[in-house]
Amino acid sequence: MTLILVSAMVLIIFSAAIHGYRAAMSMSSQLLDSELKSMVQAVTLQYQPENAHVENELVYQVWSDDTLVSKSPNAPSEPIAFGDAPFSDQNFQATRWRVYQQALSNGMVIMVAQPLQNRITLTDSLTVSAIMPFIYSVPILAVIVFFFVSRGLRPLKTLSAKLSARKGKDLSAIRLSRVPEEMQPVVDTLNAMFSRLHDAFEREQQFASNAAHELRTPLSVMKINLHNLASELPSEKGKLSAIQQDADRMIHVVNQILLLSRTSPELFYLQLSSVDVYSIAQRVITDLYSKIEAKQQDISLNGEEAFLMSTEFTLYTLLQNLIANACTYSPERAIIQVSVATDAGGVVITVDDSGPGIAPEERANVLKRFYRDQQDAKYKSHGSGLGLAIVGQIVTLHHGSIELDTASLGGLRVTVALPSEQGALC
Repeated sequence: MTLILVSAMVLIIFSAAIHGYRAAMSMSSQLLDSELKSMVQAVTLQYQPENAHVENELVYQVWSDDTLVSKSPNAPSEPIAFGDAPFSDQNFQATRWRVYQQALSNGMVIMVAQPLQNRITLTDSLTVSAIMPFIYSVPILAVIVFFFVSRGLRPLKTLSAKLSARKGKDLSAIRLSRVPEEMQPVVDTLNAMFSRLHDAFEREQQFASNAAHELRTPLSVMKINLHNLASELPSEKGKLSAIQQDADRMIHVVNQILLLSRTSPELFYLQLSSVDVYSIAQRVITDLYSKIEAKQQDISLNGEEAFLMSTEFTLYTLLQNLIANACTYSPERAIIQVSVATDAGGVVITVDDSGPGIAPEERANVLKRFYRDQQDAKYKSHGSGLGLAIVGQIVTLHHGSIELDTASLGGLRVTVALPSEQGALC
């Protein structure tokens, strides 16, 4: 592409220079021809009567000992030049003149003048004649440069379009029909990076899934053994109860880790479908109702059907964590209000409770993994620090937003806004 552009520039500039040279030669030839005609007319004046009128732009005078011997009809009677300088610019007859004077050996002085405007016009004409070919060549050169640059960058534009059109889950190798030699290292590097990312994601998913599944069985067995041991050792029931709570907490953490692995973007985008958020909220409340009733809490659900491009699993996990947190961290006989609403941008989920809430300075941290708010140990001592982190990850998958605020009930208000456009999720 560089060779083509340089060759085109040299060819066009050389052609413009040739046209400029020819134009300048033509203008100078016309000037010299005009000067020859003026000289002939000046000589002709010597053989015509004094009252004869000759079209002539030249003015001349012949002086001998301060006496005007001869002059052109359009010349004044006073000298048209002063001083000893051969060339000078003078004003007479309301015109600016370029004057040349020469003293001869016999004492005579010949003065010749020509209007300066003629020289300016000639200079402008020569300059325009020389420059115009270059001016005309600029659009031609611009079109040629644009054509070859566009053609040369076409593979890069194709690569950019392919990358922009890719879904978040697509880590396959890039395939282009024609790849220039200069772009081949870029394509190879991108394909190698995609391959490494695919392998890394696979290892991460397999590790999280395997670890969670492998830990579930021994933890369940340990819980059964602790229950049996508590029956055999009634005197140690208090100590065993604390161990059972630790086992329950460990099982909860393993389940949350498994949920994190299942909310990866690769799995999420493969399972997108239209899901009713309101019906998911009803199901979550039904599943958690025994826990809510055990604490004699009052829960309500407000809203209507609200469909969203998502998966049932991710929305169930999101609502299950929000409502379970509100139940766990609120005292007995607390009030929990859940609402599902639609607006122009998508679906808005709000969960309010009358619990202790979260201090404003802690709200940014509770969305981080394994971070636990220690403000109220009475209600939050059994948390794993993953609930709201999972909620944040699901919100990120939907390209939505989450906001923590103080509820009108006095506790925490969690507002989740999820866009409804399918294109926003890709």
